[in-house]
Amino acid sequence: MKAEPLVPRAPSDLFAPILSSDAFMGSLLLVGRLLTIPIFALQILNTPHTGALMYAAIAVQIAGLILITFGFQTRLGALLLAAFCASAALRLPGSTKFAGLLTSHWDKNLAVLGLLLFMFAYGPGRLSLDSLLGRGKPGNTRNGLFSSILENTAVMGLLLFLGRMLSVVIFLRAGTNKVVRTAVMQAYMVKHNSHVPTNLIYLAILVQILCPTLVVLGYKTRWGATLLGGFTIIAGTLFHNQYGDLGELSHLFLDLATTGGFMFMFAYGPGRFSVDAKLK
Repeated sequence: MKAEPLVPRAPSDLFAPILSSDAFMGSLLLVGRLLTIPIFALQILNTPHTGALMYAAIAVQIAGLILITFGFQTRLGALLLAAFCASAALRLPGSTKFAGLLTSHWDKNLAVLGLLLFMFAYGPGRLSLDSLLGRGKPGNTRNGLFSSILENTAVMGLLLFLGRMLSVVIFLRAGTNKVVRTAVMQAYMVKHNSHVPTNLIYLAILVQILCPTLVVLGYKTRWGATLLGGFTIIAGTLFHNQYGDLGELSHLFLDLATTGGFMFMFAYGPGRFSVDAKLK
């Protein structure tokens, strides 16, 4: 079945001038792609170089990073990194035998996985080799191996629905945890940055419950993606700024990758199976 163009026309709302600017959107998606790079680079540098499985994991990540960085065969690169994240997520949380950094932060790993699905679905944006070669535009079916998938609206709708679900697991879990264990989480805030007022935890609860709900429903999705992306980058720089600590650095880089993914969600919207699509 033939698909309609993946990206709806820019709605007549606050974001319309931004969405209609090729220069701004191209720059936004370039930044979004580049933000996914640090966590995988860190993972490559800290993966034990022993055994065929480890070398295969390193090769997959290197290939994915090169493709995404240059925006060449970007969908293939996103799919490679998504497959790696999925394999890491299947390991027990906390395992260091394979994909240790990503596996130990399994809920953030799921968020990165979900948001890589958006990059696969929509391509790299204007500032990319794919765009120069005519393959990078959303809705363009000149994508070789993936054409049959990209043309199928039902498959793409389900893929983006799955991407939305995976992207917010970490936020719903963290928000619920803050409600149930408010005092403990306030102590965590003080431990990681004593200069941040602990009463801000209530604002964090609101963002981490309300915005994921919007993303799950696909209602006002761009608002949800914008707020979650902003929240993630702020929280990461405030509470994971101990750059000499590998665990804290990996948290920060995972936050950067998640923020980059939300840029793609902002740019292109939630997909077919969403309230936004029904109201379009």
